[in-house]
Amino acid sequence: MITMPTNRDENWRYANLRPLARARPEAVDPAASAAAGISLPAAIAGFEHWVFVDGRFARNLSTPSADSCATLLHAREAGQSFDDILDASLATEGVDFALARLNGSRGDEVLHIAPADGATAALELTFVATAAASTGTSYPRVQDHAGRGSRLRIIERHVSEGSLDSNINAAFDVALRADATLDHCRLQNCGEAASIYDTLVAHVGERASYRLRSVVLGGIASRSTQLIRLAGRGARCELTAASIAQGPQAHDTFAEIEHAAPETVTRELYRGIATGRGKLGFNGKMVVAQNAPGADSEQSLKTLLNGPGAEASVRPQLEIYTDRVRAVHGATTGKLDEQMLFYMLSRGLDRREAQALLQWAFIEDAVSRVDCGGLRQEIERLVAAQLQEVSSLDGLLNRP
Repeated sequence: MITMPTNRDENWRYANLRPLARARPEAVDPAASAAAGISLPAAIAGFEHWVFVDGRFARNLSTPSADSCATLLHAREAGQSFDDILDASLATEGVDFALARLNGSRGDEVLHIAPADGATAALELTFVATAAASTGTSYPRVQDHAGRGSRLRIIERHVSEGSLDSNINAAFDVALRADATLDHCRLQNCGEAASIYDTLVAHVGERASYRLRSVVLGGIASRSTQLIRLAGRGARCELTAASIAQGPQAHDTFAEIEHAAPETVTRELYRGIATGRGKLGFNGKMVVAQNAPGADSEQSLKTLLNGPGAEASVRPQLEIYTDRVRAVHGATTGKLDEQMLFYMLSRGLDRREAQALLQWAFIEDAVSRVDCGGLRQEIERLVAAQLQEVSSLDGLLNRP
Protein backbone atom coordinates (compact mmCIF):
# COMPACT_ATOMS: atom_id res chain seq x y z
CA MET A 1 0.00 0.00 0.00
CA ILE A 2 1.29 3.46 -0.96
CA THR A 3 0.90 6.09 1.78
CA MET A 4 0.17 9.53 0.37
CA PRO A 5 1.93 12.66 1.69
CA THR A 6 0.10 15.10 3.94
CA ASN A 7 0.64 18.72 4.94
CA ARG A 8 2.07 17.47 8.23
CA ASP A 9 5.14 16.40 6.25
CA GLU A 10 7.70 19.22 6.28
CA ASN A 11 8.38 19.08 2.54
CA TRP A 12 4.65 19.23 1.72
CA ARG A 13 3.54 21.99 4.09
CA TYR A 14 2.72 24.46 1.34
CA ALA A 15 1.18 22.07 -1.21
CA ASN A 16 -2.56 21.96 -1.81
CA LEU A 17 -3.32 18.24 -1.51
CA ARG A 18 -7.10 18.45 -1.26
CA PRO A 19 -7.72 17.81 -5.00
CA LEU A 20 -5.46 14.76 -4.80
CA ALA A 21 -7.50 13.31 -1.95
CA ARG A 22 -10.75 13.77 -3.87
CA ALA A 23 -9.55 12.30 -7.18
CA ARG A 24 -10.16 8.71 -8.28
CA PRO A 25 -6.73 7.02 -8.24
CA GLU A 26 -7.44 4.62 -11.12
CA ALA A 27 -6.13 5.65 -14.54
CA VAL A 28 -8.64 7.38 -16.77
CA ASP A 29 -10.57 4.85 -18.85
CA PRO A 30 -9.74 5.43 -22.54
CA ALA A 31 -13.49 5.51 -23.23
CA ALA A 32 -13.77 8.59 -20.98
CA SER A 33 -11.08 10.53 -22.89
CA ALA A 34 -12.15 13.20 -25.36
CA ALA A 35 -9.40 13.03 -27.99
CA ALA A 36 -11.68 14.37 -30.70
CA GLY A 37 -12.11 18.11 -30.96
CA ILE A 38 -9.55 19.12 -28.32
CA SER A 39 -7.68 22.38 -28.79
CA LEU A 40 -3.90 22.15 -28.82
CA PRO A 41 -1.34 24.95 -28.45
CA ALA A 42 0.45 25.93 -31.63
CA ALA A 43 3.30 23.58 -32.46
CA ILE A 44 6.86 24.88 -32.22
CA ALA A 45 8.79 24.71 -35.50
CA GLY A 46 11.81 22.44 -35.62
CA PHE A 47 10.48 19.92 -33.08
CA GLU A 48 8.82 16.57 -33.66
CA HIS A 49 5.44 16.54 -31.90
CA TRP A 50 4.11 13.91 -29.52
CA VAL A 51 0.63 14.40 -28.04
CA PHE A 52 -0.81 12.45 -25.11
CA VAL A 53 -4.44 12.57 -23.99
CA ASP A 54 -5.11 11.60 -20.38
CA GLY A 55 -1.66 9.99 -20.22
CA ARG A 56 -1.97 7.92 -23.42
CA PHE A 57 -0.39 8.49 -26.82
CA ALA A 58 -2.68 10.16 -29.38
CA ARG A 59 -1.26 8.98 -32.70
CA ASN A 60 -3.72 10.98 -34.81
CA LEU A 61 -2.58 14.24 -33.17
CA SER A 62 1.18 13.51 -33.27
CA THR A 63 3.87 13.87 -35.92
CA PRO A 64 6.94 11.94 -34.75
CA SER A 65 9.79 11.69 -37.25
CA ALA A 66 10.47 8.41 -39.05
CA ASP A 67 13.88 8.07 -37.36
CA SER A 68 12.79 9.37 -33.96
CA CYS A 69 14.87 8.53 -30.91
CA ALA A 70 11.63 8.15 -28.94
CA THR A 71 9.68 4.93 -28.55
CA LEU A 72 6.35 4.22 -26.92
CA LEU A 73 6.58 1.40 -24.42
CA HIS A 74 4.19 -0.40 -22.15
CA ALA A 75 5.11 0.15 -18.51
CA ARG A 76 6.23 -3.49 -18.25
CA GLU A 77 8.75 -2.92 -21.07
CA ALA A 78 10.31 0.22 -19.58
CA GLY A 79 13.19 -1.62 -17.96
CA GLN A 80 14.18 -0.58 -14.45
CA SER A 81 11.14 0.00 -12.28
CA PHE A 82 10.43 3.46 -10.99
CA ASP A 83 10.81 2.15 -7.44
CA ASP A 84 14.38 1.04 -8.24
CA ILE A 85 15.21 4.38 -9.87
CA LEU A 86 13.96 6.30 -6.87
CA ASP A 87 15.69 4.08 -4.34
CA ALA A 88 18.99 4.40 -6.21
CA SER A 89 18.72 8.17 -6.58
CA LEU A 90 17.39 9.20 -3.20
CA ALA A 91 20.04 11.31 -1.53
CA THR A 92 18.48 12.07 1.85
CA GLU A 93 15.58 11.07 4.00
CA GLY A 94 12.37 13.07 4.07
CA VAL A 95 11.71 13.30 0.31
CA ASP A 96 8.38 11.65 -0.40
CA PHE A 97 8.11 9.85 -3.75
CA ALA A 98 4.74 8.22 -3.12
CA LEU A 99 3.18 9.98 -6.11
CA ALA A 100 5.90 8.73 -8.46
CA ARG A 101 5.40 5.19 -7.21
CA LEU A 102 1.66 5.59 -7.73
CA ASN A 103 2.39 6.68 -11.30
CA GLY A 104 4.56 3.60 -11.81
CA SER A 105 1.87 1.25 -10.52
CA ARG A 106 -1.14 2.84 -12.27
CA GLY A 107 0.20 4.18 -15.57
CA ASP A 108 0.36 1.85 -18.58
CA GLU A 109 2.39 3.80 -21.18
CA VAL A 110 5.92 5.22 -21.07
CA LEU A 111 7.58 7.46 -23.66
CA HIS A 112 11.19 6.28 -23.80
CA ILE A 113 13.61 8.82 -25.32
CA ALA A 114 17.10 7.49 -26.04
CA PRO A 115 19.30 9.54 -28.40
CA ALA A 116 22.39 7.59 -29.42
CA ASP A 117 25.94 8.67 -28.64
CA GLY A 118 26.62 12.00 -30.37
CA ALA A 119 23.07 12.32 -31.74
CA THR A 120 20.89 15.45 -31.73
CA ALA A 121 17.12 15.58 -31.37
CA ALA A 122 14.28 17.99 -30.56
CA LEU A 123 10.91 16.83 -29.22
CA GLU A 124 7.79 18.67 -28.16
CA LEU A 125 5.61 16.69 -25.72
CA THR A 126 2.07 17.92 -25.12
CA PHE A 127 0.01 16.29 -22.37
CA VAL A 128 -3.71 17.08 -22.43
CA ALA A 129 -6.11 16.16 -19.61
CA THR A 130 -9.76 15.86 -20.68
CA ALA A 131 -11.40 13.80 -17.91
CA ALA A 132 -12.89 14.86 -14.60
CA ALA A 133 -11.13 13.73 -11.42
CA SER A 134 -14.14 11.59 -10.49
CA THR A 135 -13.51 9.39 -13.56
CA GLY A 136 -9.80 8.82 -12.92
CA THR A 137 -6.29 10.27 -12.91
CA SER A 138 -3.96 10.97 -15.83
CA TYR A 139 -0.52 9.30 -15.47
CA PRO A 140 1.98 10.67 -18.03
CA ARG A 141 5.43 9.13 -17.77
CA VAL A 142 8.63 9.91 -19.69
CA GLN A 143 12.07 8.31 -19.61
CA ASP A 144 14.99 10.19 -21.14
CA HIS A 145 18.21 8.18 -21.28
CA ALA A 146 20.67 10.21 -23.38
CA GLY A 147 23.83 8.76 -24.92
CA ARG A 148 27.36 10.12 -24.58
CA GLY A 149 27.83 13.52 -26.16
CA SER A 150 24.21 13.68 -27.34
CA ARG A 151 22.35 16.99 -27.63
CA LEU A 152 18.65 16.88 -26.79
CA ARG A 153 15.98 19.58 -26.59
CA ILE A 154 12.61 18.80 -24.99
CA ILE A 155 9.57 21.02 -24.66
CA GLU A 156 7.10 19.59 -22.14
CA ARG A 157 3.61 21.12 -21.98
CA HIS A 158 0.72 20.30 -19.66
CA VAL A 159 -2.75 21.64 -20.49
CA SER A 160 -6.34 20.61 -19.78
CA GLU A 161 -9.64 20.97 -21.52
CA GLY A 162 -12.28 23.43 -20.33
CA SER A 163 -13.12 23.91 -16.67
CA LEU A 164 -12.98 20.27 -15.58
CA ASP A 165 -11.25 19.38 -12.31
CA SER A 166 -8.81 17.03 -14.05
CA ASN A 167 -6.15 15.37 -11.88
CA ILE A 168 -2.68 14.70 -13.31
CA ASN A 169 0.17 12.72 -11.72
CA ALA A 170 3.22 12.91 -13.99
CA ALA A 171 6.69 11.35 -13.73
CA PHE A 172 9.89 12.24 -15.62
CA ASP A 173 13.09 10.18 -15.38
CA VAL A 174 16.33 11.65 -16.80
CA ALA A 175 19.72 9.96 -17.17
CA LEU A 176 22.52 11.80 -19.00
CA ARG A 177 25.70 9.99 -19.90
CA ALA A 178 29.08 11.74 -20.10
CA ASP A 179 29.17 15.00 -22.09
CA ALA A 180 25.45 14.86 -22.91
CA THR A 181 23.32 18.02 -22.87
CA LEU A 182 19.60 18.29 -22.22
CA ASP A 183 17.67 21.55 -22.61
CA HIS A 184 14.32 20.88 -20.94
CA CYS A 185 11.58 23.52 -21.01
CA ARG A 186 8.38 22.83 -19.04
CA LEU A 187 5.15 24.85 -19.29
CA GLN A 188 2.18 24.08 -17.07
CA ASN A 189 -0.93 25.97 -18.19
CA CYS A 190 -3.80 23.72 -17.13
CA GLY A 191 -7.38 24.92 -16.67
CA GLU A 192 -8.44 26.82 -13.58
CA ALA A 193 -9.94 23.78 -11.81
CA ALA A 194 -7.27 21.20 -12.71
CA SER A 195 -4.61 19.90 -10.34
CA ILE A 196 -1.20 18.57 -11.34
CA TYR A 197 1.50 16.79 -9.35
CA ASP A 198 4.79 15.73 -10.91
CA THR A 199 8.01 13.99 -9.89
CA LEU A 200 11.29 14.47 -11.76
CA VAL A 201 14.40 12.41 -11.05
CA ALA A 202 17.63 13.21 -12.93
CA HIS A 203 21.06 11.55 -12.95
CA VAL A 204 23.71 13.77 -14.58
CA GLY A 205 26.94 12.11 -15.66
CA GLU A 206 30.50 13.34 -16.09
CA ARG A 207 30.69 16.77 -17.76
CA ALA A 208 27.02 16.45 -18.72
CA SER A 209 24.72 19.47 -18.57
CA TYR A 210 21.05 19.59 -17.59
CA ARG A 211 19.26 22.91 -18.21
CA LEU A 212 15.75 22.89 -16.78
CA ARG A 213 13.40 25.84 -17.38
CA SER A 214 10.00 25.57 -15.72
CA VAL A 215 7.03 27.97 -15.91
CA VAL A 216 3.89 27.29 -13.85
CA LEU A 217 0.78 29.37 -14.53
CA GLY A 218 -2.36 27.22 -14.52
CA GLY A 219 -4.39 24.91 -12.33
CA ILE A 220 -5.89 25.37 -8.91
CA ALA A 221 -3.09 23.27 -7.39
CA SER A 222 0.35 22.19 -8.55
CA ARG A 223 3.26 20.47 -6.88
CA SER A 224 6.60 19.57 -8.45
CA THR A 225 9.07 17.29 -6.66
CA GLN A 226 12.52 17.34 -8.26
CA LEU A 227 15.63 15.37 -7.32
CA ILE A 228 18.70 16.02 -9.46
CA ARG A 229 21.94 14.15 -8.78
CA LEU A 230 25.18 15.53 -10.21
CA ALA A 231 26.87 12.16 -10.26
CA GLY A 232 29.92 12.72 -12.48
CA ARG A 233 32.90 15.05 -12.23
CA GLY A 234 32.12 18.41 -13.82
CA ALA A 235 28.37 17.75 -14.11
CA ARG A 236 26.27 20.90 -14.31
CA CYS A 237 22.64 21.85 -13.61
CA GLU A 238 20.91 25.14 -14.40
CA LEU A 239 17.46 25.22 -12.84
CA THR A 240 15.24 28.21 -13.56
CA ALA A 241 11.62 28.37 -12.41
CA ALA A 242 8.84 30.96 -12.59
CA SER A 243 5.27 30.83 -11.29
CA ILE A 244 2.29 33.11 -10.87
CA ALA A 245 -0.50 32.23 -8.42
CA GLN A 246 -3.68 34.24 -8.23
CA GLY A 247 -7.11 33.77 -6.67
CA PRO A 248 -7.27 30.30 -5.08
CA GLN A 249 -4.20 28.96 -6.89
CA ALA A 250 -1.42 27.24 -4.93
CA HIS A 251 1.90 26.35 -6.62
CA ASP A 252 4.58 24.45 -4.70
CA THR A 253 8.02 23.11 -5.67
CA PHE A 254 10.56 21.00 -3.80
CA ALA A 255 13.90 20.87 -5.64
CA GLU A 256 16.85 18.96 -4.22
CA ILE A 257 20.17 19.00 -6.07
CA GLU A 258 22.90 16.70 -4.81
CA HIS A 259 26.53 17.43 -5.66
CA ALA A 260 27.89 13.88 -5.54
CA ALA A 261 31.15 14.35 -7.49
CA PRO A 262 33.99 16.88 -7.66
CA GLU A 263 33.77 20.19 -9.53
CA THR A 264 30.00 20.00 -10.03
CA VAL A 265 28.07 23.23 -10.65
CA THR A 266 24.53 24.40 -9.91
CA ARG A 267 22.82 27.65 -10.83
CA GLU A 268 19.29 27.94 -9.42
CA LEU A 269 16.92 30.87 -9.91
CA TYR A 270 13.27 31.15 -8.91
CA ARG A 271 10.86 34.05 -9.39
CA GLY A 272 7.24 33.88 -8.22
CA ILE A 273 4.34 36.33 -7.98
CA ALA A 274 1.36 35.74 -5.67
CA THR A 275 -1.68 37.97 -6.22
CA GLY A 276 -5.02 38.10 -4.48
CA ARG A 277 -5.19 34.97 -2.33
CA GLY A 278 -2.56 33.08 -4.34
CA LYS A 279 -0.02 30.88 -2.54
CA LEU A 280 3.52 30.01 -3.57
CA GLY A 281 6.12 27.70 -2.11
CA PHE A 282 9.65 26.93 -3.29
CA ASN A 283 12.06 24.80 -1.27
CA GLY A 284 15.51 24.70 -2.87
CA LYS A 285 17.80 22.19 -1.17
CA MET A 286 21.50 21.84 -2.00
CA VAL A 287 23.47 18.84 -0.75
CA VAL A 288 27.26 18.77 -1.19
CA ALA A 289 28.69 15.34 -0.43
CA GLN A 290 32.02 14.77 1.26
CA ASN A 291 33.46 13.42 -1.99
CA ALA A 292 32.47 16.55 -3.97
CA PRO A 293 35.34 19.05 -3.46
CA GLY A 294 35.25 22.06 -5.74
CA ALA A 295 31.46 22.09 -5.91
CA ASP A 296 30.00 25.47 -6.88
CA SER A 297 26.36 26.37 -6.20
CA GLU A 298 24.32 29.56 -6.42
CA GLN A 299 20.69 30.11 -5.43
CA SER A 300 18.51 33.16 -5.97
CA LEU A 301 14.94 32.70 -4.75
CA LYS A 302 12.55 35.67 -4.84
CA THR A 303 8.81 36.14 -4.57
CA LEU A 304 6.57 39.15 -4.95
CA LEU A 305 3.33 39.63 -2.99
CA ASN A 306 0.55 41.64 -4.59
CA GLY A 307 -2.50 41.59 -2.36
CA PRO A 308 -3.35 41.36 1.34
CA GLY A 309 -4.20 37.65 1.11
CA ALA A 310 -1.18 36.57 -0.92
CA GLU A 311 1.27 34.11 0.65
CA ALA A 312 4.74 32.92 -0.31
CA SER A 313 7.48 30.82 1.26
CA VAL A 314 10.94 30.42 -0.26
CA ARG A 315 13.46 28.32 1.62
CA PRO A 316 17.05 27.81 0.55
CA GLN A 317 18.63 24.84 2.36
CA LEU A 318 22.29 23.85 2.41
CA GLU A 319 23.84 20.59 3.58
CA ILE A 320 27.60 20.74 3.05
CA TYR A 321 29.94 17.91 4.05
CA THR A 322 33.25 19.25 2.68
CA ASP A 323 35.22 22.46 3.24
CA ARG A 324 36.30 22.91 -0.36
CA VAL A 325 33.10 24.35 -1.75
CA ARG A 326 31.60 27.62 -2.98
CA ALA A 327 27.96 28.18 -2.00
CA VAL A 328 26.01 31.41 -2.47
CA HIS A 329 22.33 31.66 -1.63
CA GLY A 330 19.68 34.31 -1.08
CA ALA A 331 15.91 34.43 -0.63
CA THR A 332 13.51 37.35 -0.39
CA THR A 333 9.76 37.88 -0.19
CA GLY A 334 8.33 41.36 -0.50
CA LYS A 335 6.04 43.82 -2.20
CA LEU A 336 6.60 46.06 -5.21
CA ASP A 337 9.39 48.62 -4.86
CA GLU A 338 7.55 51.78 -3.77
CA GLN A 339 10.36 54.07 -4.91
CA MET A 340 10.38 52.57 -8.39
CA LEU A 341 6.59 52.71 -8.50
CA PHE A 342 6.66 56.39 -7.53
CA TYR A 343 9.25 57.07 -10.24
CA MET A 344 7.08 55.44 -12.91
CA LEU A 345 3.97 57.29 -11.74
CA SER A 346 5.90 60.56 -11.92
CA ARG A 347 6.64 59.80 -15.58
CA GLY A 348 2.95 59.69 -16.48
CA LEU A 349 2.08 56.01 -16.17
CA ASP A 350 -1.09 55.17 -14.30
CA ARG A 351 -0.77 52.95 -11.23
CA ARG A 352 -2.10 49.78 -12.85
CA GLU A 353 0.26 49.99 -15.81
CA ALA A 354 3.22 50.79 -13.57
CA GLN A 355 2.47 47.82 -11.32
CA ALA A 356 2.14 45.54 -14.36
CA LEU A 357 5.49 46.68 -15.75
CA LEU A 358 7.26 46.12 -12.43
CA GLN A 359 5.77 42.65 -12.11
CA TRP A 360 6.72 41.92 -15.71
CA ALA A 361 10.35 42.91 -15.10
CA PHE A 362 10.43 40.74 -11.99
CA ILE A 363 9.10 37.53 -13.60
CA GLU A 364 10.95 38.15 -16.88
CA ASP A 365 14.20 37.58 -15.00
CA ALA A 366 13.29 33.88 -15.16
CA VAL A 367 11.16 33.70 -18.32
CA SER A 368 13.88 35.32 -20.46
CA ARG A 369 16.05 32.25 -19.83
CA VAL A 370 13.70 30.00 -21.83
CA ASP A 371 15.98 29.18 -24.75
CA CYS A 372 13.36 28.45 -27.43
CA GLY A 373 12.25 31.78 -28.91
CA GLY A 374 8.83 30.60 -30.10
CA LEU A 375 7.97 29.08 -26.76
CA ARG A 376 9.31 32.07 -24.84
CA GLN A 377 7.03 34.45 -26.76
CA GLU A 378 4.06 32.19 -26.03
CA ILE A 379 4.93 32.13 -22.34
CA GLU A 380 5.31 35.90 -22.25
CA ARG A 381 1.82 36.36 -23.70
CA LEU A 382 0.41 33.96 -21.12
CA VAL A 383 2.22 35.86 -18.35
CA ALA A 384 0.83 39.17 -19.64
CA ALA A 385 -2.67 37.70 -19.64
CA GLN A 386 -2.12 36.43 -16.09
CA LEU A 387 -1.09 39.95 -15.09
CA GLN A 388 -4.20 41.24 -16.90
CA GLU A 389 -2.17 43.80 -18.80
CA VAL A 390 -1.75 42.50 -22.36
CA SER A 391 -2.31 45.95 -23.89
CA SER A 392 0.13 47.71 -21.55
CA LEU A 393 2.85 45.15 -22.33
CA ASP A 394 2.18 44.90 -26.06
CA GLY A 395 5.43 46.56 -27.08
CA LEU A 396 7.44 44.09 -25.02
CA LEU A 397 5.48 41.10 -26.32
CA ASN A 398 6.12 41.88 -29.98
CA ARG A 399 9.90 42.08 -29.75
CA PRO A 400 11.87 39.29 -31.49
